[in-house]
Amino acid sequence: MLVDRRSEARRGHGVATWLAWWAALLAIWVVLVDTVRVDELIAGAVAAAVAASIALAVHRLGYIQFAPRAAWLRETPAIAWNVLVDCGLLGAALWRRVVHRRRIHGVMLRMPFHYGDDNGRDGARRALVNYAVSLTPNTYVVDIDPDSDSILVHRLVLGPVDRVLRLEEQRAVEMAAASEEGENA
Repeated sequence: MLVDRRSEARRGHGVATWLAWWAALLAIWVVLVDTVRVDELIAGAVAAAVAASIALAVHRLGYIQFAPRAAWLRETPAIAWNVLVDCGLLGAALWRRVVHRRRIHGVMLRMPFHYGDDNGRDGARRALVNYAVSLTPNTYVVDIDPDSDSILVHRLVLGPVDRVLRLEEQRAVEMAAASEEGENA
């Protein structure tokens, strides 16, 4: 009886995972083709189904370890705000460059970043931080260094550091302090 429930739960999780992949991939299809014509939606649904099936098979084989937390979605409004702020920064920089003929200088920043382990949770965090930071038009991730526990980002225009980077910097400092505390105990 217990084995049946586990098998049923695993099957339910697999269906939910497949549906999540399918929905996300179909949404990407619609954004990329920029139309909602029925023939395009059908083609997108079929392509998303094939890709979702492959993603689920690869995940089950253990090649991908990606275990994000739903709580991370709380940062979505802050990321959207960062995109707007960065658009304003870049618009102002473009104005200064075109109208006032001032040179614009980008900057490379290396910040503390807790790399973590090679598990699904830390891998998902690294991938999503990379995505969230690089989504903003002013900043992109150049490197995440596991040896120095740091992240290197390029900013086209100097401005406030993104919320996601500030949170990750805080996490890195806390993890370093906890590690140091453990070594001293």
